Amino acid sequence: MTDKLQVLCFGAFLMAYYYFVLRKYNTLGFRMFSLFFFIGLSVSYWWYSSDQDLKNIQQNGVPTQALVLKKTANSLEVSFTNPSGKSLVRTQTGGISVDEFAAVTEGQTTPILYSPRSDTFYLTSSFQRQLNDTIYILGFAGVLFLIGTLCWIFLYKYRVHAYGDGSIFEYVTDESGKVVLDDAQNGLTKSLRTYSTMSKLFQLFSR
Repeated sequence: MTDKLQVLCFGAFLMAYYYFVLRKYNTLGFRMFSLFFFIGLSVSYWWYSSDQDLKNIQQNGVPTQALVLKKTANSLEVSFTNPSGKSLVRTQTGGISVDEFAAVTEGQTTPILYSPRSDTFYLTSSFQRQLNDTIYILGFAGVLFLIGTLCWIFLYKYRVHAYGDGSIFEYVTDESGKVVLDDAQNGLTKSLRTYSTMSKLFQLFSR
């Protein structure tokens, strides 16, 4: 499945989830839980993908020495020889810490791990650091799930209502039915709601 198709399917799922679940079970606590749950789920998927890539390189990566050809503000260009004896030039953008970047010098060699499967490379020091740091990503996802659960527990008395005229704005009432927040009447939330909706549309159609 292509990235664009995945985005479209996920967007369609979120729309269906909003109209068929959130508008029916409309407590603010459940709304906030859903928000943190899906963000946490995205972080968990990111962790899983990163962990699988790192494990693949750990098992199948080829350790070698690479000549540093060029350093820029956020990328590193190196030259090395692959297992079949072919000379390769590859560029790594991101994933390198400030200290790791400062430790390499143009015109000198540095140890790397080359992945024939993905045709990418890691600085050996960067790979070892990321291998140890992935647990923090999973911990962050756990914190998001915890925050969402606490919101569900403590905000269950408040309910979110949609306007019946098809407007994108909503309002929140307490257990007595009193309106405590109205998107359409609050300048800040009105601007945030409009910006959020428009940015999602632009992101969807720009892919």
